[in-house]
Amino acid sequence: MLNSFYRKLLFIYISITVVSILAISGTIGYTMKQKTYERSEKLLLEKVEQVGELAKDLFDNSTQLKDFRKQISAIEKTSNVHVAVIKHPRANLDKIQSVGETPARKEWVDKVLSGNQVTVRSNFAQNSTVNMLIVGRPVMQENRVIGGIFLYTPIINIQDTINGINRAIFVSALTVALLAIAVLYFVSRHFMKPIQLMSKTAEALAMGDFSGRVPVRGKDEIASLSGSLNRMAGKLQKVEEGRKRFLSEISHELRTPLTTIRASLQGITDGVVEPKDAKEFIQVSLQETLRLSHLVDDLMELSSFEEKQVKLNLQDVDVPDLIGLVVTQLKMKAKAKQIELSSEAEGPYLVYADADRLRQVFINLLDNAINHIPEGSSAGIRVKVVKNERWIEVWDNGLGIASEKLPHLFDRFYKTDESRNRFGAGLGLTISKHIVEAHGGSIRVESQLQMGTVFKIFLQSPILRRMTNL
Repeated sequence: MLNSFYRKLLFIYISITVVSILAISGTIGYTMKQKTYERSEKLLLEKVEQVGELAKDLFDNSTQLKDFRKQISAIEKTSNVHVAVIKHPRANLDKIQSVGETPARKEWVDKVLSGNQVTVRSNFAQNSTVNMLIVGRPVMQENRVIGGIFLYTPIINIQDTINGINRAIFVSALTVALLAIAVLYFVSRHFMKPIQLMSKTAEALAMGDFSGRVPVRGKDEIASLSGSLNRMAGKLQKVEEGRKRFLSEISHELRTPLTTIRASLQGITDGVVEPKDAKEFIQVSLQETLRLSHLVDDLMELSSFEEKQVKLNLQDVDVPDLIGLVVTQLKMKAKAKQIELSSEAEGPYLVYADADRLRQVFINLLDNAINHIPEGSSAGIRVKVVKNERWIEVWDNGLGIASEKLPHLFDRFYKTDESRNRFGAGLGLTISKHIVEAHGGSIRVESQLQMGTVFKIFLQSPILRRMTNL
């Protein structure tokens, strides 16, 4: 069923078309009417010339009145006109009589006998009610008026011609209007179809169905709108898939600690756990509670980054000094696993950044390295110059990461080895990526099995970073 917008659009198109056709038809009809009257007047004037020559012959006695009447009668029959001839009262034409009917109005006669032409639309004779197109002209002889001629024809004859023209115009206008309405109907449907599809797709999106797409045809505004709607649907679909995946992942992450806590407390409550072992079970529950607390903190921090609500405390940061502090902070943990940590920089390196956030990134990456590489390995942070660009690298020479796992390292809750990540939620790398990107930088990872792993971080120069934040 056609929607209201389509009906409005079609009504507007049809109204404009009909009004345009009516205006054009009216203009043509009026013009043809005027042209028809002008043509009829022209024909009468031509006949007046012919009758005028005959009248001159009558007035100078070259033609007998009887013969003149025959000639006039022939003209009236062939041309569907009536002729009236009058003589001037002061002309010495006693033997000549007026021919035809006497005009209804004396002013017409006076005007013609004074040497002027008359063209009017009225009844010609006093006792007649038929409208006539009347043309009157004087008859001149030796530069003086000796009489006058009136030719008149029924306007109804002219009107019949005009009515025939109007009928032809009406039929043509009606045909054009019907064709135009049919074309507008199909053209409107053609243009409205993608809009109707977009409306249905938008309704489906509102109902939570993000699978629908609108065909994109051409390069006009409607095609651009269709493409925008498709892109929005695609993004919403990704968001919805991410939401479902997030709920599934967070449910999985919460299930284990909650199950552990419930089982421990239930065992203590039911008396299943011996009093001497109760402290151990309470300690386990406390650890799981701390794990949940860290998970909630990480989720809130991640949410803040994703919603662009994190405000960075930007300042000039000496990167070599910062990585030195991070290495010092983690040396004791590394020493417990007999892992050697180091920091190095190829010259000074100053960035415009949030020092605490960068420190969070470096600690997270280096701590992950310490947790994953075997005893006796090495790890560290270094600043390298590559093609006039400075990169911060967090590296280790551990076992490396399989290539199929590398694309997922920054995904939420992703763990390369579940058995070795019992106390992590898998959000550290995701948060680290958001921190780096919040600084306008980028982070990537390179790794090969048995060859170690390198996280490479690129940050904008201090000047460019300041200009970006102005």
